[in-house]
Amino acid sequence: MDIFRNPVSFDTKSKKLKVALMVPVGLAAIAVPIYIFSTSSNLSSQLKKQSNVAPTVPVQKPVNPTIAALGRIQTKDKIVNLSGPSALQTARLDKVLVKEGDNVRRGQLIAILDNVSQLQATVDKAQMGVRVTQAQLDQAKAGTTKQGEVAAGQARIADLEAQFQGGITVQKAKIAGLEAQLKNAETEYARYRSLYDQGAISAVTNDTKLLAVKTLQAQLKEAKSSLNQTLSSFPNQIQEAKATLKKLKEVRPVDVQVAQSELEKAKASVLEAKANLDLAYVRAPMDGKILKIHTFPGETISEKGIVELAQTQQMYVNAEIYETDISKIKVGQKASISSRALPKLLTGTVEKVGVQIGKRNVVSNDPTINIDSRIVEVKIRLKSSDINEAAKFINLQVDVKVETNSNS
Repeated sequence: MDIFRNPVSFDTKSKKLKVALMVPVGLAAIAVPIYIFSTSSNLSSQLKKQSNVAPTVPVQKPVNPTIAALGRIQTKDKIVNLSGPSALQTARLDKVLVKEGDNVRRGQLIAILDNVSQLQATVDKAQMGVRVTQAQLDQAKAGTTKQGEVAAGQARIADLEAQFQGGITVQKAKIAGLEAQLKNAETEYARYRSLYDQGAISAVTNDTKLLAVKTLQAQLKEAKSSLNQTLSSFPNQIQEAKATLKKLKEVRPVDVQVAQSELEKAKASVLEAKANLDLAYVRAPMDGKILKIHTFPGETISEKGIVELAQTQQMYVNAEIYETDISKIKVGQKASISSRALPKLLTGTVEKVGVQIGKRNVVSNDPTINIDSRIVEVKIRLKSSDINEAAKFINLQVDVKVETNSNS
């Protein structure tokens, strides 16, 4: 090989290779410290600049601690189930003069019962009695009591005769109607009897037609008996009244007192009749809103009454606060009320804190909530600007948050 042939040449090349390798290594040794020094200087200057700038601390707004609870929107007082008078519970409604959602005033007419005409006739009759007894008293004071009693006797006779004629007319009309019905029933029974004999209809159908005939016969017999009773009793009463009229004597002073008492009695009858008539007009006992109508024209008064009426001038939320949180609730604290059904957030102020521990009435769908937990009822009065909105959602279940650090 050439190396072994020329050792001097090999040494020369080896020296040159060492020099070539030492140059870049030396340059690298010089450049690295310079780079490190430069980088550390820049980093140091940046740290100095940052140390001169004050650190930025985010500003946090204070948050009032709140207590959450469930509640319901309520009116100021309990909802009133307005009904008719207890003496007229069997009466039917003739008219209902309000609609659901109407605002009414105290004393406003809500409904009219169907016995108004009957009660008005009673009032008219009582007023006529007052006029008659007043005339009797005037005659007694004028010394012509006998003439007054005569007039009263004549009026009684005329009244009895009118009742007698009216009763006869009514009974005869009833008898005629029953006779016509009986005739038709007998004809129909004869036809069905023939069909029954031919085996075309069942015995039950035949018996039903026979029963109809017998029923009408019994009703006809009763009507004729009533007519006979009228024919026998009223003439006797009329004769008795006429006999009394003939036996009238000169009126004594004491008769004036009797006439005065009769007048007072007649006036009391008018007041009673008017009071009964007024019962047929159902009026609002207070200002409020009609929430629901339970009874309509033609129906007897429902067990729930005629209408539901509530005062909505002030609206509240009854919140159920856990017994462990009630010590943090104070009158005057602000509260916010929300629900998916509400178009906006409602606000109010704690007005009353209950003093009795009870069971939860408002039940949530959240399975983690203990429905047997003990609560205290807190009454929150809503702001006046939220009353109209809240009045549309009476009894709505809502979420309540009470700010325990707030106090108006």
